Amino acid sequence: MPQVNFLYEFVEGKFGSLFARYGRFVARHPWHVLIIAVVVNLALGIGMVRFRIDIDAEHVYLPQDSQSKKDQHLIESTFPDLTGRNYNPLYDVYFDSLWARVIVRAKSGNLLSRTSLEAVKDFNTFLQTMNATADDGTIVTFNDICARAYGICAVDGSIFWNNEFLAAVDAGNVTFPVFVSSIVGNVYYALNVDKSATTDANGFLKQMKYIHLNYELRKDTSDDYIKKWMDAFVDHMEAYNSDKLDIAYGHHTSIDEELDRNVTGDIKWFAVTILLMVLYACLATLSIRDVVSQRAMLGLAGISAAALAIFASFGFCSAIGLEFVSIVGTVPFLIIGIGIDDMFLLLSALAGAQGEATVEDKMATTLQTSCVSITISSLTDLIAFMSGAGSSFIAVRNFCVYTGVAVVFCYLNNITIVTAALTLNERRVDANRHFFTCRRVKTEQSLEVERKSRSYIICCSGSPPSNREEAESLLDKFPRWLFPKIVLKLPFKIVIILLFLGYLAAGIYGCVHLKQGLEFTQLVQEDSYFYKYSDLLQTKFKRQYPISFLTTQTYKYTDPNTTALIDGILSTAKANDYFDDSFESNWLKVYMASAYYDGTSELNFINGFKSFITNPKFTRYENDIVIDSSGTKITASRYYVLSRVLSDSQEEGKMMLKAREIAKNAQMNCLAFSPYFDVFEQYVSVLGQTLQSVGIALAAVFVVTCLLMPHPVLIIFVTVAVTMIMVGVFGYMLYVDIALSAITMVQLIMCIGFSIDFTAHICHGYIVAPGADKNLRVEQAIDEVGAPIFHGAFSSLCGVVILFAATSYIFKTFATIMCFVLLFGIAHALLLLPVVLSWIGPGHLKLKREVTPQNSQRNRNTFDHGVRNEGAVMDDEASETSPNEIKLRNNERRQ
Repeated sequence: MPQVNFLYEFVEGKFGSLFARYGRFVARHPWHVLIIAVVVNLALGIGMVRFRIDIDAEHVYLPQDSQSKKDQHLIESTFPDLTGRNYNPLYDVYFDSLWARVIVRAKSGNLLSRTSLEAVKDFNTFLQTMNATADDGTIVTFNDICARAYGICAVDGSIFWNNEFLAAVDAGNVTFPVFVSSIVGNVYYALNVDKSATTDANGFLKQMKYIHLNYELRKDTSDDYIKKWMDAFVDHMEAYNSDKLDIAYGHHTSIDEELDRNVTGDIKWFAVTILLMVLYACLATLSIRDVVSQRAMLGLAGISAAALAIFASFGFCSAIGLEFVSIVGTVPFLIIGIGIDDMFLLLSALAGAQGEATVEDKMATTLQTSCVSITISSLTDLIAFMSGAGSSFIAVRNFCVYTGVAVVFCYLNNITIVTAALTLNERRVDANRHFFTCRRVKTEQSLEVERKSRSYIICCSGSPPSNREEAESLLDKFPRWLFPKIVLKLPFKIVIILLFLGYLAAGIYGCVHLKQGLEFTQLVQEDSYFYKYSDLLQTKFKRQYPISFLTTQTYKYTDPNTTALIDGILSTAKANDYFDDSFESNWLKVYMASAYYDGTSELNFINGFKSFITNPKFTRYENDIVIDSSGTKITASRYYVLSRVLSDSQEEGKMMLKAREIAKNAQMNCLAFSPYFDVFEQYVSVLGQTLQSVGIALAAVFVVTCLLMPHPVLIIFVTVAVTMIMVGVFGYMLYVDIALSAITMVQLIMCIGFSIDFTAHICHGYIVAPGADKNLRVEQAIDEVGAPIFHGAFSSLCGVVILFAATSYIFKTFATIMCFVLLFGIAHALLLLPVVLSWIGPGHLKLKREVTPQNSQRNRNTFDHGVRNEGAVMDDEASETSPNEIKLRNNERRQ
């Protein structure tokens, strides 16, 4: 298809020529390029002085521009904060309000006995009397900071040690789920009892194994007082011991503190993974030929360039005010992986350029051959990561920006620092110097003539490599030896296609049934006190939530039409499958049924309500309406229903959407709200945002491939292969019980970059391979880029498997998804794509190179290098080299 290849030849030629000229520039000024690049990286890293960490889990891992957030701000600005005198748990506005909570279990197996409940009462006394010392020396007790109701500290669950409740326990006639108190009226306490609670035929409670106690704090309390009391709370709960009760506990900042401890504690595993990647990079570049062609030190150069990129990017992001979040801790691993991959591509291209006469020609050929592929992968990596920069999840946004900036610096460092290091290494090789001491050495033949010992010859002899075979390390030869034997034989081709069809079918099934949502239990270690509390809360108690329907519009409440509208909303909700049909908290209905009701005028209605809420049984309804400053109009009001028991996070999200739908369709202006909607938002938004980000990334892959690899067949191959890899990663999450969440979202975006790295390299290697036979060109492509692809994936795998030892959910899911994308990526790049290319790959290009490599897999060891450029020796000793020494060295090379 010559007409199709023309555009590709044009683009490849233009970009290749540009990189070739740049390679010559670096070859002439390696020290200048190296020093300037290092100084710039270090200067940018100074921004680390502004480094800040955000450990607020609610802020980081829940969407921040959601409808729930907007509703929260509206409610907070409309309804006054009454936690200082009239607290009711129904009226919590924020999911992350101030609280300490305890789950109590009777060691006897049943809490429904006077003995057990009096022990709970003693525990409550113990908790409320403990104290802490604030920074100003003030002794702080729970009474000083607690939310209050009926003139005392409000404890959600205090009904369990109420004298009337204890008397009912003795009599065996405890009503459930509502208990009627002569003092405070009806108390709905079902949400404080575990879901295994049982009743008899008369509806009386017979058994409860767990109860949930909520100690709410006032929002007008000093932060220092709350912090010190919470610290004392944890210390006292850890020390608490009872022969009757077992407890689990947590407070409003437990998840933040445990997440910080969790991630910080697992950083050591990341250090081990990076160390393993460094060791593999050095091992993969290790040559056993001689001490001159040894390239092991270049592995360190590649790692150092990636490390500088990380330092510079972190400094830059800190300087612009971007906070570090826990998931950003995975960025160094990613960037070192990308840096190693690009370094291996450069080394492979350099090995193929050994037929060139001068160091300058070698570097021109190296960059001309490899940098187009590196640019494609880096550019698509950048766009893929930046596609998530607009996410409403702070974790996703910050991770993507940090990583995107690091990808830019990694790319720049590879074409500056690593390229300069390759140049200096080639000067050393061309001057026949030892890789470690940099002293000139003689050839093996010369030392044999001088009758040196064998050990001396092994340690102190060598000559520059003359072709790819001599320049490559031992591990570089493995992919070239293995994969062509598999992908170029018809029986294996058929097996590969069938296996990939099965892989794709399993991936599609997993995508259809993918779970969504992040449980905060997953963010802490299993030995954490908060894990015990969260696990019991999720497994022992019902997923059931109060939902408010509220209006901030003024209505005439003496009008029967207003009453009908309100009743219509609540009836519609209770009739829906997502809501309990027996629960309703309606101040208007209770007020109208009371002796205080006066509907003769709006003013009398409001005055009657003010008298109504002075009765302790009805005081809680004060929170339900807002009266204007003139005292003549009700400007806002709210009413409550209860969700039914929900089975999982998917139902929680659907329930939230249904409540909003009911509010939207109501004939009065209202909205549906629950503080738990803040969490449920992720269940309905994470899939859409993930698909959007991944879709943008895939579109970027398509566009960049069109621009830099403009061949329709290759564009299709790359896009389809990347899509198949992503289908596999998405789908196989189901089989390892990983749900889609803000954490896995960033990891999936990351997978786009790795996927394009693998597929673009093999396609680019194929299209530039010479010859007309497709099988031979596939073999040539594997020869050129198989080793870099294999090393890049295997070095990352060596490191990532260590993370399975981590206790952090973030690191363990990162390790799992990284294994998926690395294994699927290398399988597509070195198995599926070679098979497809060998059948329907496009024709070869007719490229006019600025410098023509003199060697390939097909003509190794068949050419004469001639006399090398005498100016290619090290600058510091070029003046010391006499013409006779140069001639002698070149004669030795010919031998």
